[in-house]
Amino acid sequence: MLKRLQLQRFEDFLKPLKERPQPGVYFCRIAGYNPEVQSFLEKVLGSRKQNPLLVTGKLPNPDENQLSYFREMLGTDFSLDPGFFDQALRKWLPRLDQVQRETMIRSLCQTMLDLRAAGKTDNMLKNAYIKFMCWMYYRFEQILHKMGKEPLPKILYDGVLSAHELQMFCVLSDAGCDIALLEPQGDASYLKLDPESKHSNLFPGAGNGAFPPDFSLQTVAREAEQKQKIVGMCQTSEGNVPLNSTNTWLTGDLTKDSLKPPAQRGSEKNCFYNMFVRIRGVEEKSSYVKELFLWKKHLEEKGRKVLVLESLPIPTAEEVARAGRCNVQTAQQVVVGLLPALRPTANARLDGIIRSAFSNLILELAKENEPVNRIKNRAVYLVCWFNRYFDQLLKGIKEDSIPVFLYFNVCKTAFEALFLRFLARLPVDVLEIYPEDIPCCLEDRVLFDRNYPESLHIEKFPVSMDDAGFTTVAYHAEQELTETLYQDSGMYRTRQYHKASALPLKTMYEEIAILWDQEATFRPGFEVVDDTVLVPVITAKVCGVKNGDVGEYWSGVRKLLGENTLLISSCPHWNGAGVDRSFQPVSLIKNKRLERQKIKDSPGYAYSLLREETQELILDKIQKLLDSGLIKGTFSQGMEYKILAVTLHLDQDIIRMIQRFDFTKKNPKVVVINTRDTICSLEDSIVLAFLHLVGFDVVLFVPTGYQIIEKYYTGPLFTEHQIGDYLYDMQVPAMSSGMTAPREGIFSRFFRRSSS
Repeated sequence: MLKRLQLQRFEDFLKPLKERPQPGVYFCRIAGYNPEVQSFLEKVLGSRKQNPLLVTGKLPNPDENQLSYFREMLGTDFSLDPGFFDQALRKWLPRLDQVQRETMIRSLCQTMLDLRAAGKTDNMLKNAYIKFMCWMYYRFEQILHKMGKEPLPKILYDGVLSAHELQMFCVLSDAGCDIALLEPQGDASYLKLDPESKHSNLFPGAGNGAFPPDFSLQTVAREAEQKQKIVGMCQTSEGNVPLNSTNTWLTGDLTKDSLKPPAQRGSEKNCFYNMFVRIRGVEEKSSYVKELFLWKKHLEEKGRKVLVLESLPIPTAEEVARAGRCNVQTAQQVVVGLLPALRPTANARLDGIIRSAFSNLILELAKENEPVNRIKNRAVYLVCWFNRYFDQLLKGIKEDSIPVFLYFNVCKTAFEALFLRFLARLPVDVLEIYPEDIPCCLEDRVLFDRNYPESLHIEKFPVSMDDAGFTTVAYHAEQELTETLYQDSGMYRTRQYHKASALPLKTMYEEIAILWDQEATFRPGFEVVDDTVLVPVITAKVCGVKNGDVGEYWSGVRKLLGENTLLISSCPHWNGAGVDRSFQPVSLIKNKRLERQKIKDSPGYAYSLLREETQELILDKIQKLLDSGLIKGTFSQGMEYKILAVTLHLDQDIIRMIQRFDFTKKNPKVVVINTRDTICSLEDSIVLAFLHLVGFDVVLFVPTGYQIIEKYYTGPLFTEHQIGDYLYDMQVPAMSSGMTAPREGIFSRFFRRSSS
């Protein structure tokens, strides 16, 4: 029998007998988990072709069919005698040679003697003998005839040992077999069977880390098999995949470095030399754009492929479909399922690099404990983006030319960052360049960072000499002065901001006149958050006449009618007559979201003359009105289409007020007076709610106290002020404002349009 050795290092487990400290076998226990344990298991499982290996969990008791066959072959006799065991083993396990059989007989006899010494009856010994024989035949026969021979068989066991299982493994160990017991529940159960660890040794190198909650050898075996499959898919006919030597050759002059051909970067044949660089800020503002354009031009003159992107649009449904769908439970399955979807280059060496980089990066995510579904989603994005930009970046490239991928932006999502990290593991120079210092989520151990103190705002990457202008030092000094004056100082440039969010003010009636003419910056609640202005707005309904004093009442109304104020002197006012009858809003809303580009491309779109930021503001507030559900019937009775039709056909005066609106100055205003027994139209309710969201001050004067607009809303929009007695049939005196809104019908609108 071979001696049992103490395992000191995991790698010794796979060594042949002649390379071990002395001839012997390992029978070890692994009660902790760490990356070394994971690696050890993967290596053992990956060595199946070289070493006979059996992976098992709990050994089930022999079933009736197995017992019946055993009795048929060997009968029911039992004797604790070497001759009896010899005869039984010759018949039951004929592939054992004489040395193996003799070793096993000695071990079986010793086991039975130990059981008898422990007080077990002969009947118990017989039952143990039958169980051992059935296990050897049905569970271990495939490796028994290899016991004690090179390469030594291996057994990996996962579970809590029973006494009989321990005795069985002792027999197998004596016969010449390496055994590793995995103990996810810890070592305490084993020590109850073998308190002094006489039969096996606890391996100290496993540490005290807990096993993964879902650990099983079967799972590890499947993953190891998948990894072997991945290795096979990544191999090339030329041998090992070349290694990337990223940034190791840089001198620090990044412009000159980027222009170097591969031969001047390094000479190792099994390596490729690329760069992975992030540059934020600018060194010299006046010449930055010109130098950026000329640098790209020099690269192209050297025959280099250069792909410049300013964004990474998410994959389309068609791109995702082409990547293929696969049901996966592990990161390895994600890799195996998606590797074939990567477009081939017709260069076996490059294909191997691409597949290897993809595999390694996805498996890294698994080590970071990312959920499998998230790993799959990111992998699909990689495949889609790689295939989308394949022609521009890699198609037809030569080995003496390194393509360049330039991302003129910063990575704002983990998907973008992963794509740049993927490309940086290929023979591609990857640069993320942005002239402003803004947050970026790109991180990588080999990423080279270069930061400059100056910032410069550029709308897009210069693609021609027309873009590559030269700006003077004085111009940039003026820009810096502007930034200093208007950055968190309470001072604001004209139309400095393009986004606004209305902040309704809850006020007393008397405060309306006080706040009415104030700029937004002086109103309570004003704030700028990121690039969005919180605009305090007045949204009020004034009911009744204070002290019944009609003259004072109209005087108070007149005080509100200044510049940039729309006066509506009776209701209903808007009736939808201005809506183009050919307008079809149904196709312009999908999944409760505006189809913005379709709206802008539609024949009846009337706002195309407006500045882009004004168009976006209008569409933002239409979407906000839809999302709020303020108008009854929205997304339940088709009201969303009515809202879209009305808000896309506003009067010219209102549109001009919106375009003139500077969110840090005075709010545009609407004053509505209704003294009659009439109510607002549905269109009135939509327009007033929309203007409120844009940032207009809106006040309704209703001396009758009637509910003239509430029936259209799902909740209160206006803060109601009850100021005095209700009066009826009051005559509205002549009033004027910055822009009194005349009542318009179909004919007036028609003739106004036809004369323009």
